[in-house]
Amino acid sequence: MGVLSCMKYLMFIFNVLVFAGGICLLSVGVWVAVDPAGFQDIVAAKPVLSVGAYLLLAVGIALSLLGFLGCCGALRRSRPLLLVFFVLVSLVFVTQLVGAVLFLAHWKQVALVPQIRPELFLLELRRNYCGDEGAEVFSVAWNTLMVTVSGQEAPAEFSCCGVLGPEDFGNGSHFQELHPGTPWPQACCARDGLLQAGELLSWEQCQERSPGYIHEQGCFPTFSKTLQKYISVPGLCSLAVLGIEIFAMFFAFCLYYNFD
Repeated sequence: MGVLSCMKYLMFIFNVLVFAGGICLLSVGVWVAVDPAGFQDIVAAKPVLSVGAYLLLAVGIALSLLGFLGCCGALRRSRPLLLVFFVLVSLVFVTQLVGAVLFLAHWKQVALVPQIRPELFLLELRRNYCGDEGAEVFSVAWNTLMVTVSGQEAPAEFSCCGVLGPEDFGNGSHFQELHPGTPWPQACCARDGLLQAGELLSWEQCQERSPGYIHEQGCFPTFSKTLQKYISVPGLCSLAVLGIEIFAMFFAFCLYYNFD
């Protein structure tokens, strides 16, 4: 009975964590779906963002339901609830396993990074970016992105300017209409500290495009390289989730056949 009691409480703790994770995903999905403060205006791929929001909602609801069933089944020693939990987790496990196999078999065809076109982001940037003093969500988001990691202490691979480079703010852009004669915003310039609090090394040198005073690479290739570098992380996380689901099914199976 001691082992059975330990398994019951382990399953309860596990499902509490699953339930909490589902609530978190559900909250993020709702937040993105209702578009607070024009959140969707930050990115160009709004349809993709909308689909992602509803996907988060679906996954959050599913995880919350699974966690709730597991907790109730373990605490109430309910065989019907444990059976439903076991069947649902088994379905999720099989679906994830099939998806992982298909992804590994066709990962070159379904790789996301090559399919994302920088032209979409560049068009939005040239059309909507207002400059360093822009108070709307779009400009604030881009300024934060370009200044988040900068300065002499920052790794060069994370510093960026515009979508493809400083030329993105040239003639024909909304930024040039508002700031004629200014080649690019100060957010593209190197600083002596982190974030917006850091002082510019030299605005004059930055305008002259002197090496070390301006971020030459665009944000799109910077983040593309980062995604490609850590492309294996989602796969490892998926394997971890599959392992956790196997333990969950094992606990549910054992408890089901030991409860009266």
